[in-house]
Amino acid sequence: MNPRNFAFATPASLPLRGVSVRPSICPRMPRMTAATATHTLNGKTLPGPVQPAGQNILVKVAEAQATTTGGLILSSTAKEKPTYGEAVEVGPGRHFGNGVKIPMAVNKGDFVLYGKYGGTDVDYDGEKHTVVTQDDILCKLSGGEYKPSAVVPIFDRMLIKVDQAKEETGGGIIMARNTAEKATSGTVVALGEGRFMENGETEPAAFAVGEIVLYGKYAGTEVEFDGETYMLVRTADIFAKY
Repeated sequence: MNPRNFAFATPASLPLRGVSVRPSICPRMPRMTAATATHTLNGKTLPGPVQPAGQNILVKVAEAQATTTGGLILSSTAKEKPTYGEAVEVGPGRHFGNGVKIPMAVNKGDFVLYGKYGGTDVDYDGEKHTVVTQDDILCKLSGGEYKPSAVVPIFDRMLIKVDQAKEETGGGIIMARNTAEKATSGTVVALGEGRFMENGETEPAAFAVGEIVLYGKYAGTEVEFDGETYMLVRTADIFAKY
């Protein structure tokens, strides 16, 4: 049978009693608008989250206490007191002049220690944050715990447990603690992977955990764990080992 010979029933031709058939009306779609901003920076509304450039990292600041039980204690004599926080946004990294990309050792969500004077403070979403470069990061703290075993140095940094400072002169005179000669030796507790070079390779540190090393008097950043002094130092500042 040829379908052309048949008339197909349509809503208008169906004998519906008591039913008024009207053409369906498509509801008007709401006009699309720009996404509602959910972040602020120094009081200014942003269309989205901050995106750090290069090796910059946005850190939510959590100031370490002067003393903690079983935790980090910032030394009152430290030349540069480190600050603690969580990386909330991380830049894509930067490149050497030859095009080799320097990897980001810090990821979003990592807890980090960084130099107090190394960043720029900002108000992000109503809370204190700071923008630091990866070079300012002293170490990561696994799980955000304040203890030596949680310290993860990045690249060419190392954690050293400092030898006790000399508090007695050659003539037997006891020196006041705040005038005692600063120790410049200690035992390696943790090591980073090594220095990242321009050829894209990593040069491993020529040191090992457990070795005693000598370092520059003004090198590194001093911190304390459970009342014991540690230093976070770059391998380039190590003079010798034994």
